[in-house]
Amino acid sequence: MSAQTLNFSVEKDLPKRLAQLRKAEGLTQVQISQQLGITQSSYAHYESGFRKISLAMIPKIAQTLNISEEELLGLEPKKGKRGPLSKLEKRFEKVNALPKKEQELAIDMLDRIINAAS
Repeated sequence: MSAQTLNFSVEKDLPKRLAQLRKAEGLTQVQISQQLGITQSSYAHYESGFRKISLAMIPKIAQTLNISEEELLGLEPKKGKRGPLSKLEKRFEKVNALPKKEQELAIDMLDRIINAAS
């Protein structure tokens, strides 16, 4: 994320978005706060808007929710309903980040599953 400040509407809407995105990912406040290395009450304050989120925390939260920083901030157009396709795409992005040998292993496993199902 390149900007150092957030516009008012993003800052105002972020607490509600945090709760929606966390729930869509199937995480509790306790689970996400543990992954972020903060207390549950600190995270709850983010969702309630009682505490502002530091810019340094935005990438950590986005990564924990498996979304881009822009999507976290509501800066990307919605791609429709969240569902299995978006979860599948996220997994493919993670596979793409693996070392080449592990990518080849994952592709081989997928090919076997697809061929067995055909």
